[in-house]
Amino acid sequence: MPIRSRASRVLLITLAVLVALPLCGALYQAWCVHREAIKFPPPGRLVDIGGRRLHLVCIGKGEPTVVFEGGAFQGSVSEEAARTEISSQTQVCSYDRAGMGWSDPVPSRSISAGQLAEDLRLLLERAAVRPPYILVPSSLGGLTVEMFARRYPERVAGLVFVDAGTSDILERGLAVIGPKYPQRVCLARWAARIGLLRLLDPLGMRRGPGAGSGRGVALLYRAEPMDSLCAIARGLPQSAREFRDAPLFPPDVPLVVLNHDNSSGFIPPGVDFLSRDSRFASLMEQWTPLEEKFSKRSRQGTFRIVPGSNHMIANNQPHVVATTILEMISEVRKKSGH
Repeated sequence: MPIRSRASRVLLITLAVLVALPLCGALYQAWCVHREAIKFPPPGRLVDIGGRRLHLVCIGKGEPTVVFEGGAFQGSVSEEAARTEISSQTQVCSYDRAGMGWSDPVPSRSISAGQLAEDLRLLLERAAVRPPYILVPSSLGGLTVEMFARRYPERVAGLVFVDAGTSDILERGLAVIGPKYPQRVCLARWAARIGLLRLLDPLGMRRGPGAGSGRGVALLYRAEPMDSLCAIARGLPQSAREFRDAPLFPPDVPLVVLNHDNSSGFIPPGVDFLSRDSRFASLMEQWTPLEEKFSKRSRQGTFRIVPGSNHMIANNQPHVVATTILEMISEVRKKSGH
């Protein structure tokens, strides 16, 4: 066989493989998503917020309602132990942001903290969850809750920030690591579409809580959650501008800031190479001082380091989180005369 003909055949075979593998991966991903949608129906209700729906879960009864706002990879079924403990005393709600869990896909390529705060407002209004609320954000969810509290302070009875991001951390992060660094998460959109995330399990979902059921894999290793995270990453510069223009933080709202004891848990185990970037390490060194500074924005603010905790405090110290929230509920009820 002539050399040129042999080279052409090798090239064609290579091209066929390069096309076939992603195609097979995409078909496998579609089959898995369809099967998981049947296996894991939404445990809560889908609330229309104006042409799209967000998934809301509420447990327990009583007021004030506690609303959990999860971190980047969290949603309506996260932080279950803390939510369950609190629900013995009052109503506790959690939800899925656009594109996460059972909620409808994110509406645009970019979404800001202001837009996420509006989603939260509309969700609670349409679901008839009465204010005022005790809002409990973790990690990335802090940006949504801070914006909500600054825009709608009359709807907020108290805040418990569980190692949650703030506008100060956002500003410092954009200055230290730049706006493009967080957008690396956008690469995961394509990995999800061809089943690569499901295959590699970079978030360790098969080793974490609920691993036996496969629910974590079903909720996160789809295109929609990765689209959502990408849109939030793209919207961070706009979020920073919105915070600069937003009303000041309400100084009389009770605020507790819980901070990690050790800095593990910020980066999922499968992509921990990101934490070796010196810019990221520099930002992490400033996290605790910035959290303590944020706690002083309220005249009723307190700052606590939770012994033995990492970034995911509600997962490894759920009783501490629940106790802190229950103490705030008690104080809120005393003030309101209930």
